[in-house]
Amino acid sequence: MEIQRKLIEKRYSKISIYNGVAYFAATPDRPFDTSESVVTQARQIFARVEERLAEVGSTKADLLFVTIILSDKRYLAEFNELWDAWVSDITPPSRACFFAELTNPDMKVEFVMQARARQ
Repeated sequence: MEIQRKLIEKRYSKISIYNGVAYFAATPDRPFDTSESVVTQARQIFARVEERLAEVGSTKADLLFVTIILSDKRYLAEFNELWDAWVSDITPPSRACFFAELTNPDMKVEFVMQARARQ
């Protein structure tokens, strides 16, 4: 079975697909704005995730696992409210959430995901 790559950039492929599973990350809109809250950035990511899933013929119901990285533990409660609303119409995927320094100090949240690819 071959690896498929989609949305290929110089440094990385935005989506890799192998054995029916799509692997991708999602970040907020660039340029990152320090005045944006974790709420704004998370909403941007949810929209990006749905775009990436559509690229492989899937929806958020096809998510298998989501790793959520928050830059500050103070964002967790507010983020969880958004997450709960976003997954309220599906059976939620497995997930892990942790706190780490992200690659840009203005970025408050990032996702790493695996989903069933229907294409």
